[in-house]
Amino acid sequence: MALRMQGAARSLVLIVLLAGVAACNTTSLVDRPRAVSPQLIADDSVASDLRVLADGTWQKFTAAFEVRSGCFGDVRLHTARDLGSRAAYDPETATVMVQVPATVAMLESALVHEWAHHIEFQCPDQEELRPVFLAALGLPVDTPWRPDDTSAKMPAADWSRIPSEQYAEAVVEYVLGRRPIPTGAVVRQAAIDVIAQWAAH
Repeated sequence: MALRMQGAARSLVLIVLLAGVAACNTTSLVDRPRAVSPQLIADDSVASDLRVLADGTWQKFTAAFEVRSGCFGDVRLHTARDLGSRAAYDPETATVMVQVPATVAMLESALVHEWAHHIEFQCPDQEELRPVFLAALGLPVDTPWRPDDTSAKMPAADWSRIPSEQYAEAVVEYVLGRRPIPTGAVVRQAAIDVIAQWAAH
């Protein structure tokens, strides 16, 4: 009888302990902060129609890079009429600038292209895909990623041969499934596959 009571008591203690552990685990899951998705912050220069287009494109972009979204932060959006190019990215302020007016295809393509540079500059992990991406392009893995990585400057007309720009164009195809605006940058399917694999892990 005493042994039965002792066994019952042990069982009761075990049940109480397990319940306590479960409660602690549940509490820790509830209290654990959720990862905050990067935000697109448009300033007053962005017209309402472009804001709608940019928001929709941003949703596609962040969905494509959802697994990696913790390594890059918010990005700002600004428009200009005298930019001198279709778009640009300032890594110091994490700001994408697009020239307006422009067609929907031009804007959508430019936004994704510059957001690709945002990941490139703001996410240290992006460097791990570079050698594999270069190999997929058929280039030596020690090829400079950007002209400013070396003392030799590449002519502006040859921007499409810069690996960083080829990467940004490959991201456009990865996110949108196509390039709305054809460019001189040659993008192989193998290079797009490298980005897709990196984005998913």
